[in-house]
Amino acid sequence: MEREELIDKFLHSELTPAEKEQFDDLLTNDISFKEDLDLLSNLKSVAGAEDRDDLRKQMANFEAKIAANDTKVVPLFNYKKLLVAASILLIISLGVISLLDPFGVSTNDLYASNFEPYKNVVTPIVRGIADDNEEIAAFSSYENKEYAVSAEQFGKLYETTQKPYFLLYQANALLAIDQTSEAIPLLEQHIALKDELIERGKWYLSLAYLKENQKEKAIQLLEDLSANGTFKKGDVQKLLDQLK
Repeated sequence: MEREELIDKFLHSELTPAEKEQFDDLLTNDISFKEDLDLLSNLKSVAGAEDRDDLRKQMANFEAKIAANDTKVVPLFNYKKLLVAASILLIISLGVISLLDPFGVSTNDLYASNFEPYKNVVTPIVRGIADDNEEIAAFSSYENKEYAVSAEQFGKLYETTQKPYFLLYQANALLAIDQTSEAIPLLEQHIALKDELIERGKWYLSLAYLKENQKEKAIQLLEDLSANGTFKKGDVQKLLDQLK
């Protein structure tokens, strides 16, 4: 079995007993094999699982060219330097890791695991009953997950009524369709109006900040909710613990 394939299977805990024996022998008796293991371990840590197959294919292709003298970059030293450079570019392009905080939590993952559109607590919808009321129509769209439509409807309703809760629901609809940057100013405006749903606004604004990688702003809001609020008390504290 090729050395790189052995290392790759080791890094993903896929070695058979026979392959493990071959791996241990190389690790004990071949210094260059250990160097390759260290290099590929570093590459794995920055590339992430989703890039595994593509990275392995590219490396295998490059190794084949070296073996066939089909490339000007023959020395292994240069080959390794290129791989290290590639790993740095991968860090920058994918944003999967921070150079200053390599084991930091992913704010995007935290957002995804905590966000769900806020339920309709304002205007109950009676199914099967037609109504020309614009507010009912907006909340019907929202409950049917027609978020782009409901965002527009809520926006128009706020313009005509100036009721703060329409900002909260418009922002939630926008968050549901990944229009985070558009949702943030609506949530900030909603909080400034200090209506009875202000804690909901702070929770969703903290999540929106996380989605935009504005970690410190998110922490500040969550700390305020933890100290002074009651909404999602457990989730607020759990999220704070994950961010610190």
